[in-house]
Amino acid sequence: VRFRQAVEGLLREIGSGGLSEILDSYLTDTRSRMEFLSQFLGAGDLPSLARCAHSIQGASAIFWLNDLKQAALEVELAAGLPDNPDLFHLIGAVRDRYADLEPELQATHATLVASLRGSGPSAA
Repeated sequence: VRFRQAVEGLLREIGSGGLSEILDSYLTDTRSRMEFLSQFLGAGDLPSLARCAHSIQGASAIFWLNDLKQAALEVELAAGLPDNPDLFHLIGAVRDRYADLEPELQATHATLVASLRGSGPSAA
């Protein structure tokens, strides 16, 4: 519900084209960041892990994806603690939350792209 409210607000503010671009970037970037979380943990690069989680948190806030935002915040905070054994599970929670949300995000993006194709000059 909150995601839908965010989408409606963004549509009013920036229109379908702008929202489609932002959502496309969010999907691409967040998918990559999900992989980076595990890579940074495996390499023991906790500062990069914290920055990556912070990026997920900030980007998710744009769309009011509060569960994902909170999960990313937990990773960011845990990455600042030495030898935190919970990081593996916290990263799993972030990935799971994103996996749960991605189909709706993809569907919304597809709807936006289709509406833009239908409103172009070639539709006349």
